[in-house]
Formats: sequence, C-alpha cells, structure tokens
Amino acid sequence: MSSFFQDKVIIITGSSMGIGKVMAHKMAQAGATIVLNARNRERLANTQQFFRDAGFDMLAIDGDVSKIEDCQRLIDQTVEKHGRLDGLINNAGISMEGRVNELQGDIFKKVMDVNFLGSVYPTQAAIPQLRKNKGHVIFMGSAAGIRGLPRYAPYSASKMALTALAESLRIEEGPHGIHVGLAYVGFTENDPDKTIYDKNGNIIPQPNRSFIKAEPPENVARRIMQMMERRTFKQVFTPLGKLNAIVNRWLPSLGEVILARNYRKNFPEESGV
Repeated sequence: MSSFFQDKVIIITGSSMGIGKVMAHKMAQAGATIVLNARNRERLANTQQFFRDAGFDMLAIDGDVSKIEDCQRLIDQTVEKHGRLDGLINNAGISMEGRVNELQGDIFKKVMDVNFLGSVYPTQAAIPQLRKNKGHVIFMGSAAGIRGLPRYAPYSASKMALTALAESLRIEEGPHGIHVGLAYVGFTENDPDKTIYDKNGNIIPQPNRSFIKAEPPENVARRIMQMMERRTFKQVFTPLGKLNAIVNRWLPSLGEVILARNYRKNFPEESGV
C-alpha cells in the first residue's frame, strides 16, 4: 500500500483529532504528503507539532468547511505549497443527540452545514485539481446514513444526503477520472476531546456509549486507504453496519422493529416504557 500513497498530496478535513488524525498518521507513514485542516486553530497547531515530533512536516490550514471561502483557501494554499492535489477526504463532522420534538430548530442547520455542506464546498473547490491527477474524493458517511436512527435525526439526515451527493458526483466526474468513495463508518472509538450538540444547541462532551461496541479508528483508517487504492465506490464498515444494510434493503420492517426495541431498552424514559 505504501507505493500507492507515495508522494500523493492528500487533504483531510477535521484532522486535528480522532479518525482524521489517525488517517493522517497512517497515510503519512505510507508515504503520502498530508495537509491537515480543522476549525480550532490551537488544536490544529498542537496536532501539527505532534506530527513534526514524529518526523512528519505537515502543512496545517485552519478553516471552517461550512464556509465557501475557507474551502477555496484550503485548496489554493495546498496547491501553492505542494503543486498538486491527489485526494480529498471529507472527514470533518459534528454529531448531536435529542428527539426531533425537543431539538432547537437551528440544530438541523448546524449539523447540515458541517456534515453535508462541509463536504460539498471542499469538493467543489478541489475538483479542478483532482481532475488533473485522476484523484480521489472520499465522503465519510455513517451507518446512520443507511437508516435513520432515533435521537439522531439531523445527523442521520446529513449522512443520507452524502449518499445522493456521492452518487451524483460519481456519474458526473467518472469521465474525468475522479474516484468517488463513500464510507459507511460504524460507531468508532472517540477522541477524549470529542464534542457534540445537545438538544438545546450547546456543545457538550460526547456521552459515553458503552452499550455500543466501538471500532478502533486505526481500522477505519486502514479501510479508507484500501478504498482509495482499489477505487471502491461504497463500502459498509463493521459487521453490525453490514447487517444493518442488508436488513434495511431486504427486510426494512424488521429493521424498524429492531431499532424500536433497542430504543425502548436503552431509553425507557423517552419511549414511555
């Protein structure tokens, strides 16, 4: 795999922590030139220094992926520094928890701005450069993008929207040689600093989800790298995610029953049990 990534210039949004940071490390070890990106300038600088201490001198460009001008600057500065762009991994994202009836309305907009438009805008800016090298665009989807999950409606909607985006883009950019990949990632071990929106739109620490078996981020990074090397379009991660996809396709009513049962079990106070 190292020969495939050797000297490829790859941008990873949301790479100051969590899955993005792990992907940056794995790809750099495989020979890629990585460009880091995040909104939090201080955390991004700390991550850049972490990689410098590990022997990787990565360009770090702060910016908000939900802003068109920041995304264009991200691409422009990358090409100015490295002269090319071979891959864009749209990893930046935000989650939330809360039932639809109790969520503040602007939470839907906040989540869609980051998870959906935060993938649209960098991709639009990157396409002219990626066409030159028959490069890669990877969208970080979710098992929640296969079937809407209770207490995660905005998050599920944002991840489902990525499916439509990826499917359209794949047809449009196929003649130009761009590889489009959509990774349906399962629940992954969180960075200790991971935050989400609560029902009132406040940023809070990611709650403990010990009732769900989490996948190590290293596994996610490895699978993303395989998708790029093999130019895979869609891939569902984790056995539970694959089972979810199969059930939702062939036995959707059963899938609803299972989700409703788990919801009543884990949140009895919300489901009237």
